[in-house]
Amino acid sequence: MGFKVSLINLPIVHQTGDMFGDIPFMPTGVTCLAGFLRQEGVEVSIIDGFGAAARRVYEIDDTLSAIGLRQDEIVEQLADEQLVGISIHSGMGHGFALRLAKKIKEKKPAAVLIAGGHHASIVYKDFLEGGFDYVCYSEGERPLLGLVEYLRDGKGGSSEIPGLIDKNTQMPVPWFEEELDSLGFCALDMLPLENYWNLGMSHAPVKGKYMVITTSRGCPYSCRFCTTPLLQGRKWRSRTPKHIVDEIEKAVQDYDVEDVMIQDEIFGAKKDVVLGVARELKERDLNIRLYLPSGVKVETIDEEMLAVLREVGLQHICLAPESGSERVLKKMSKPIDFAKLESLSAFARKIGIKIMANFVLGFEDETKEERRETSKLVLRLTRLGVHEVSLFIWTPLPGADAFASETGWSRYEDLNWSPRWRANYRMLNKFRKKLYFKWLLTKLLYHPIDLCRSLFNVLTGHYELKSEMALRRVIYHYLPFLR
Repeated sequence: MGFKVSLINLPIVHQTGDMFGDIPFMPTGVTCLAGFLRQEGVEVSIIDGFGAAARRVYEIDDTLSAIGLRQDEIVEQLADEQLVGISIHSGMGHGFALRLAKKIKEKKPAAVLIAGGHHASIVYKDFLEGGFDYVCYSEGERPLLGLVEYLRDGKGGSSEIPGLIDKNTQMPVPWFEEELDSLGFCALDMLPLENYWNLGMSHAPVKGKYMVITTSRGCPYSCRFCTTPLLQGRKWRSRTPKHIVDEIEKAVQDYDVEDVMIQDEIFGAKKDVVLGVARELKERDLNIRLYLPSGVKVETIDEEMLAVLREVGLQHICLAPESGSERVLKKMSKPIDFAKLESLSAFARKIGIKIMANFVLGFEDETKEERRETSKLVLRLTRLGVHEVSLFIWTPLPGADAFASETGWSRYEDLNWSPRWRANYRMLNKFRKKLYFKWLLTKLLYHPIDLCRSLFNVLTGHYELKSEMALRRVIYHYLPFLR
């Protein structure tokens, strides 16, 4: 019997009724790990706890629901794997992962369990004490391969593997891969792709068969609400343009992929990489649509980059100003050039790119006047032609510099984008609803054709904006017979 590894993507656990927390997405983390292990000759499979049952919603407790497989169904899919990995991206999966680990150990006591992902990396002691044998700290490819070689071949010792934590680890040492091309391609074929494509909803307003790709790691900035500086370093590392487009081309050839989501912490930190990707796409004439749904930093992008990306299919981009207050932005350690934000937004609209702007309300000691400044910026951008906005209420993330500045939560699942436990949540949520109404009214007055087009897209299911998908999701929730 050969050595086998199974990697588990959890169902999407979310606060019941919170439309900000149940957005479907392909699990790039486990697909990257699986692709790398397969490249290195390891027999590996993925159990996709979300994708295998992407339309099924069930309650976990009084406040939480999940989309996907139940725990017993996940355990039933395990066979004779010697190593089982569970990816825990955020605190929403904390309790679910611990309960799942307990059930796996009951059925397969000899199996070695390893946790990974952003959340597991930060609160690794909880997972080691909760039944996991190891936790992968930060990036997982080389540490996971090292563990396979140790368990399978007796090579080295687990304490000698950078990025691997066990109960004896005193100080975790992250592992950062400098040559990202060496990690290979994601294992898209191990996902139930048709389930994702037929869902009609995703992290970007895609129109056809799509893939999600990660082109870089790390971030040179130090935003205080973010865990990336700690977990992936402040050095931005990128795959080469050729390698990025090689993976896209393979997906086009193998699966007739039409839409490509670039899911980076920060895309475009170096202009030559962006221009190189655009050049490769143009030379190969792949005829795809591109999306940047994770928030592009205004300081790293310019009109030339937007123009060349538009030429090779860029449809939608998310900008992340976060706040209209310079003081709040300074506290976030996220300065922004408002004039450049506005000029880029106007230029993107002019050349046919749909624009979304992301904002965070209630960061630390934000004042009423500072929220008014955010409101003014939202409406100013809307008048300029920004197509949609997303308004999140700030919640602290474990591992972020600002984590300790907000207390009152009782479990990690409380740390979501609608933190009802916050003393000022009702006030912030009321402000959010009013601002959405003002945004809608402003859009109606200044861009009525856009609004009519969005209503048509919602009715037909052919999206151009994230907000159109969100509205359709609400309709599905209350009118399930339309699914």
